[in-house]
Parts: sequence; C-alpha cells; structure tokens
Amino acid sequence: MNKDIKGLCLFLGMIGLVYAAILVLTMLLTGVKILKSIIFISAFSSFLVSLGLTPQVKQRLVQVLKRKSEFYKMYYFK
Repeated sequence: MNKDIKGLCLFLGMIGLVYAAILVLTMLLTGVKILKSIIFISAFSSFLVSLGLTPQVKQRLVQVLKRKSEFYKMYYFK
C-alpha cells in the first residue's frame, strides 16, 4: 500500500479514536446513551489505524501487549 494512503489511514484512525474518547467522556458526564455509536466509531477507527501501521510495528505492538499481559497475570492474578 502507498505510504501516503497508510499515513492518511493512520491519521483518520487516530482522529476517530480521539473522537470516541470525547464521546465516552460526554456519555459519562451527561448520561447520554450513545454506546452503539462509540463502539462503531472505535471499531472503524481501530481498523483504519491497523491499515496504516507497517507489519513490523504491528509485530512489536503484539509483543509488548503479550509482555504486559504476562506481567499483570503474574503480579495481579495470583
């Protein structure tokens, strides 16, 4: 995939994730029921972010998440 398109996907995905975070704050503060919208926006934005990442970065993120999950399992779920 072209680097420009990957950058655009990454940018739009990050904007979408920030928007979803703002919606979560709005929901928590006002009690508005917009959970389905937040889930849809988060899923679509995560998809765009994953399209924008290179395979090497994806692999490193998976490794870091696995290490962190092992750490939490070892210390917090004895």
